[in-house]
Amino acid sequence: MPLHQTLLDYVRAQRARGIDGLLLAGWGGSLAIVFGLFVALWFSFGFWWVYWRSADMDTWMVYEAFLRTDGLPQTYFDHPGYLTILLLGYWFKLMHAIGFLPAHALSALPPESDIAASAAAWMRATQAARLLSLGAALIFLGDFVLLMRRWLKDWRIALLATYALAFSGGMMMEARIVRTELIAAGFAYLALLVLLAGAERGANRRVLAVFVAALFGALAMLNKIQVIFPLLTFPVIVFAFMNPPTQDERARPWGALIVAFIAAAVLTLFALPLLQAGLFDAGAVARRTALFHTGLPVYQMIIAAWFVLWIFIVAWRFRLDAVETLAALAALVAGSALGVLALMLHNDPGNAVAAMNPFESMLNYAAASDPSLHAGGSLGTPMLRALVSGLALMLARLTFVLSSSPRPTIFLEWAVFAMMVFAWKRGERKAVWQAALLLVAAHAIDWPATLRGLKTEYFILADPLIIMAAAWLLVRVPALQTHRLAYPVGAAVIAVTFAVGLAEPVKHSLKKDVPIDFCTPHNPRTGRIGRLSFCP
Repeated sequence: MPLHQTLLDYVRAQRARGIDGLLLAGWGGSLAIVFGLFVALWFSFGFWWVYWRSADMDTWMVYEAFLRTDGLPQTYFDHPGYLTILLLGYWFKLMHAIGFLPAHALSALPPESDIAASAAAWMRATQAARLLSLGAALIFLGDFVLLMRRWLKDWRIALLATYALAFSGGMMMEARIVRTELIAAGFAYLALLVLLAGAERGANRRVLAVFVAALFGALAMLNKIQVIFPLLTFPVIVFAFMNPPTQDERARPWGALIVAFIAAAVLTLFALPLLQAGLFDAGAVARRTALFHTGLPVYQMIIAAWFVLWIFIVAWRFRLDAVETLAALAALVAGSALGVLALMLHNDPGNAVAAMNPFESMLNYAAASDPSLHAGGSLGTPMLRALVSGLALMLARLTFVLSSSPRPTIFLEWAVFAMMVFAWKRGERKAVWQAALLLVAAHAIDWPATLRGLKTEYFILADPLIIMAAAWLLVRVPALQTHRLAYPVGAAVIAVTFAVGLAEPVKHSLKKDVPIDFCTPHNPRTGRIGRLSFCP
């Protein structure tokens, strides 16, 4: 039989299987293919990049790790990047101990006059840091696929969703460079999936899920303050997806209440000095007063009240017992306090100030892109103008034609729109509204990011919601799985995800430009280093 006929017969057979035809093997085999391909491409396009290829933020984070291993004070607090810097410090010590990283500290770097040796030391350190990013990405993807499988109760769709996340534009770049969004997004979306997966597993597990989610959410904030936007959407999402507990799932978890209240009291007592240092630092109060005309942490209290409010809304809507409601509130406080206590691993007030005053820092960054947003002036009209411009950018990006980007989830979103129409016609209105909520939340997260041009690195903060919307529709509307277009559309989305997701790593592999802006005298980001090897 001719080869083309064999291939045609194969495609026809796979098309008849619907989405099952998209899987090349079973659970273990398909998982190995996705992760194996991800790692192989990482080494092919990324690991061998010259160390200054993505100097922002690779060079800054490696420099901070050099400071950490020498016991010197941290200088970078913007995101604040706390967990990334902390982990890099420990990682560099480990890499040095096994002989992979000879120069693991600032004091161990070769003289700046020895350009070749200096470049080699920075290159090896940056490669070590990239390995840590790869590890963080693999842990994120591994937890994502396991929790998606538990939530959806369908390993096939969980695997397809994980493929979409692995080869999304944000994940493909975050795994290759040292950015703060990766760890923050990982913790944030694990928090959401823990809540979704644990929402219908009994009172004790629901309380435990709230504790874990609060802990993960607090840790996410310690690394990237912009993750506050996804976190704010999560209570609404959990409310929309939660089903009323059955009689067997209802109980009065007195044990959980007692443990949660004791934990909340003790952990809050220990975390109180850190909270005071972050919220009432003199500089933070001054910036808050300039922006919001009050030195009190008003919006921080509003954010806290937002999460508490949704616990009461869920309890009222699903008629949860008062004991469980109080236990969940105590678990929320305990988990958040434990996350804050992570700051004690390397206690520097700058990290607490940045993490607990997110809007001030984000406005400073936005002002760097748009001077009209400078914190010293009135923000009303300039902010409105910037947000309207950002909305136009989002709509243009959604078309891909008017404004292209290395974001393949745009094409998946097109497929979600089509699936929503099909589901609506089938009478699956609730599933449609739930998917629509996930899309709206994703765009709500993207919107503030347009103040910084909606960069590739920010995609990872919203893309998981688009992927979850597609997965949810496939599970709730089984007819979509066997639709005659399921295989060709799915195959097209898989192909375009691979091609567009890999575009930016390939582009970076071909770049030749040198980041001369890192060569300014007395650069505040690398103040203890006089000259980097690539500087003229």
